Amino acid sequence: MALQFGNPPVAAFAGVAHKRSLQILSHARAPLPAARFGATLATPSTTTALHVNPIAFMGGMGGAASTVAANADVLTPAALVTMALLAVQYCAQPPLTRKFLDKRANKKGITMVEEVIKMAFSAFFFLSCGKDIVAAELQGWTLSSSLLLAGLPALLYATQGVLTYLGYQNTDSVTFNGLNQTKTLSAALWCFLLMGKRQSVVQMVALTILLFSALLFQGSISFAGLFQKKAEVPAEGGEKAVNGGATVEKTRAHTSISKGIIPCLGAAFISGLAGALSQKGVQMAGGKGRNPYLYTMELGLFSSISLLFSMFATKNGRAALKDEGGIFNHWTPLSVIPIAVRALGGILTALVHKHAGATRKGFALILGLIMTGVTQSVIEGERLSADELMAMAFVILSSYLHLMYPPMVRVP
Repeated sequence: MALQFGNPPVAAFAGVAHKRSLQILSHARAPLPAARFGATLATPSTTTALHVNPIAFMGGMGGAASTVAANADVLTPAALVTMALLAVQYCAQPPLTRKFLDKRANKKGITMVEEVIKMAFSAFFFLSCGKDIVAAELQGWTLSSSLLLAGLPALLYATQGVLTYLGYQNTDSVTFNGLNQTKTLSAALWCFLLMGKRQSVVQMVALTILLFSALLFQGSISFAGLFQKKAEVPAEGGEKAVNGGATVEKTRAHTSISKGIIPCLGAAFISGLAGALSQKGVQMAGGKGRNPYLYTMELGLFSSISLLFSMFATKNGRAALKDEGGIFNHWTPLSVIPIAVRALGGILTALVHKHAGATRKGFALILGLIMTGVTQSVIEGERLSADELMAMAFVILSSYLHLMYPPMVRVP
């Protein structure tokens, strides 16, 4: 018998299918890390060769999208390129938004324009895939299948946005950042429940390390602070209080369980479900998966319909438009830049779901977070803290573990 890495259709979420003892019984030697690294990055022999799309900066993913059978345990060149581009987009988004978008602009109007731009970009990339791929994709397309594949995720994403905004308003930044980072764990759970994509024990440890590194980099926790004795300062009445105690009490008072913590957890839970449904749609629908550009257009269409309804068919939506002076009030000609970049991020998300999976999308976003911190440090001339440097090391470690130790199955 031999051992190889893969995704069995049915397996325990946290279990490893066959322990190392099987290697001893079968007189098989465990592969060296270098060999495992090469086997992981190599494209499976059963996968159709990657075709190159004319759209070079998108990594040539359009032509391959309809023919490559994606394997979430194998990082193909398409997966690496799309994850890197998503990280760059995630890094560039905050400064562009702060520079070119007025905070007073109508948020639903911004989202509506973003969806329209996203659909336009997706249509352009979809048509650039070639007549044969376009015809093959549209041949089996029906409205019912579109509603089933994209309608529910679009509704879930909209619900997630509402819960995230509610949680952000009713929790402190430390709590919000911590709960928000559980999205990757939620995605891993839902991918297992909906698709049978299990995680090995080592991969689960890697996801936990990734969560810890995100909290460490954002300042939600301090590794160095664990080994430092907190200073005590006099408080009113001659008593002593831990330094920062007033801040802690203020933070706790700002955090609401029912309106803050529960919505944050709900948003993370729904985010994982929506990501898993999107991954299933682009990887498994019709046996070969939906073209990610076509899928993004469908998501944009259903999201636009729900936004139009909430803006013009509800009393609160009409009142908000009236108070803010319309959709394009407080806009400038350059306001379209961050919106277009975010629209490209939506397309890249679908491509990452196609080629890498919803769980590994979390690694791309954490990489983007670190890139943001490093870029800001270079621009402002500030040195990275010890916690930030340790967080970067933990991200590298978690990525290595998750990549090198996927679930193992025995092939007869």
